[in-house]
Amino acid sequence: MSNRYSKNDSRAVELGQFLAARRAGVRPEQVGLPAGTRRRPGLRREEVAMLAGVGASWYQWIEQGRAKNVSREILEAISGVLCLDPVEHGYVMRLAGMAEGPTIARRGDFPLIAEITDAYLPLPAYAVDAYWNVIAANTAAVRLFGERLRGGNYLQLLFTDPDVRDLFTDWETDASDAVARFRAHSGGLVDSGCLDEFIGELRQSSGVFDALWGAHDVSDGSCALQDMKHPELGRARFQRVSLNFTCAGGYRLVLLHPDEPTRQAMHTCWSELGEPIRRAVNV
Repeated sequence: MSNRYSKNDSRAVELGQFLAARRAGVRPEQVGLPAGTRRRPGLRREEVAMLAGVGASWYQWIEQGRAKNVSREILEAISGVLCLDPVEHGYVMRLAGMAEGPTIARRGDFPLIAEITDAYLPLPAYAVDAYWNVIAANTAAVRLFGERLRGGNYLQLLFTDPDVRDLFTDWETDASDAVARFRAHSGGLVDSGCLDEFIGELRQSSGVFDALWGAHDVSDGSCALQDMKHPELGRARFQRVSLNFTCAGGYRLVLLHPDEPTRQAMHTCWSELGEPIRRAVNV
C-alpha cells in the first residue's frame, strides 16, 4: 500500500523531520551496531537504511520529505529500526495516510458535550476540539483555571498566560507533556493550513513552545497526574483522564479526578457549588 502524499506535502516533510529526530535518539548498540568513540549521537542515515532493508538514497529522500511512494512495509521496517513505541508508530502511520486521523466534528454537537462536562460536576471537566480550543468547561474547571478557560485555547493559555503557568507545580514537565500529546493528536491535521498557522503563531509567541515543538516528541498521556498550586485550594492534585469522543471526531473530554485532600479543599473553598461537592467528598 502506498502513501497518499506528494513531495511537497507538509505531511511528508513532518514525517521526515520526525524520523530524523527519532534517529538521533537511537544508540547504535540498541540495534546491534558497535558504539564507536568518534561519532555523533544516534544512527547514521545509511545505518537505518541498511537495517531497514532500503536504499540509502531512498531513505534520505524520506527524511527530506521528497519520497512520493513509501509502502507500509518500509515504514514498518523503519519504525522497528528506530525503536518507535506504539504512540510514535501510530503517529508515523497517520502522517503517511495509513491510519485514521482526527476529523472536525459538527458544531451541533457542542450542546451535548457541554451537558457531559456539566454532568461531571462537582469535579472539573472540560472539552477541547482538534486544535485544543476549549469548547465546553464546567463550573469547577472554570474555578480551577479561571474565566480565561471559557473560549480559550489550552495550549495558548499554557504557554502565553503567566497566571496559568503559575498554577502548575512543575510547569516545564506539564508543558513538555502537553506539546507531545498535541503532536500525537494532530498527526492527521498536518496538511491543514490552519494547523500551520496555529503552530506558527505559538512558536513566535513562546520560545519554550518553539523548542519543544522542534523536538518532535509524541506521547499518549491519556492518564497522568496533574499537580497544581491554586490560590484558593492550595496544593491540588488531580488524575487527568483524556477521553476521545468517538461520535464526534477531534473532540476530547478531559476529566480531573482529585485526590482526597483536594476534594476536602474543594468542599471548604467552593461550598457555594452546593450539595454535589459534599456528596463527592463523603463517598
